[in-house]
Amino acid sequence: MKLHIISNDLELIDELKDIVGIQVKAIDKKDLNDSEADVLVVSNEIIDIKMLLSTKTTDSKIFYLSKFKDNETLSSLDNKLLSLKNIVIVPPKRTIKQIQEFILSNLYNVETENNAFTFFGADSKVGVTSIAQSVALNIAKRNKDKNVLLLFLDGQTGFDWVEDKRNISTCLADIQVALKNKFLDSNGLRDSCLKLLPNLYLLKGEIRIDENVCYSEHEINSLINICKESFDFVIIDAGNTMNLSLRMTYSALINSGSNNMLVTDQLPKSYEMYKKGKYQVLDDLKIDKFSVLILNKYMQNNSVFKKEEIVSNYDMAVLTMLPYLDYYYQAAADKNLSLLENDKAYADGILTIVKLIEAKRGIIKEEKKKSWFGFLTGKKEA
Repeated sequence: MKLHIISNDLELIDELKDIVGIQVKAIDKKDLNDSEADVLVVSNEIIDIKMLLSTKTTDSKIFYLSKFKDNETLSSLDNKLLSLKNIVIVPPKRTIKQIQEFILSNLYNVETENNAFTFFGADSKVGVTSIAQSVALNIAKRNKDKNVLLLFLDGQTGFDWVEDKRNISTCLADIQVALKNKFLDSNGLRDSCLKLLPNLYLLKGEIRIDENVCYSEHEINSLINICKESFDFVIIDAGNTMNLSLRMTYSALINSGSNNMLVTDQLPKSYEMYKKGKYQVLDDLKIDKFSVLILNKYMQNNSVFKKEEIVSNYDMAVLTMLPYLDYYYQAAADKNLSLLENDKAYADGILTIVKLIEAKRGIIKEEKKKSWFGFLTGKKEA
């Protein structure tokens, strides 16, 4: 296959040349219609999308590298016209590696295996952190041969539900220099984590609020990639709609792809906040698709949104409903997640999320059934 690229990004050109089985060549924009390539990659910095639509005469598939500033123009275009011209839009804010994966996925229908799972809240206080940590804890307990990381990329320290008794304030700031200078490795990453269980690690977010803006998209993408290489499961708390101005939040959503999970409650204001974020940011970045919806703090007899209304409003399936618990705030004050899981409905709901994540990683566990003898004695069958 021949791929020609019209771009000034030399690093991108070199990365595409590393793809086995594809002949890559950089060409000038004047050679667009004279190219004999099967596929073209075109940067918006060289050819405007309207000019591309007006001048393209070949049947070759074109991947158009869009920027955030193109969104208004792109939204006004007829998708049928793009399809007719065989032009595929590559969403903005993607790294070189993600652009490469996007192109290969489109050409060969190959989906890269992803072990990062991001939890994102429709609004603040919907319970993202407690759910993410409960899920990470349960995955670690059920898979003792797997290493699990809980990563906080929501602009907060994130240790709402656990005490760091080492009195060592390790956090993102401790790896910032290594990250910026590209010498962060697995050992340095793990040394900056709190080890909650033999196979469960927690990496605290930034302690200083003003430091959250000091991380570039490239650095956050690099951090997540190192995490994915170092751990079997990476559970990310990306905060909520109000955090979407942070590079770390939307980078987390981009990096976990089809493993994004939306958390909400029954309050109308949560849905209104989500809609605002969807139309202003998520849609433009093409990260508005969530695999499932988790309905937290659910009250059956309530005058606010019912389950059916939630499904209709958010236009996605509800994976599980976690009940509202009277002692939730006491559990939060005590930093005691086990209080929540003493409620069977809550524990079952968390288990449903855990099983979905395990299934996405190819882990299917057969639940042991109790025998009649086991039922009497409280023991399960071997």
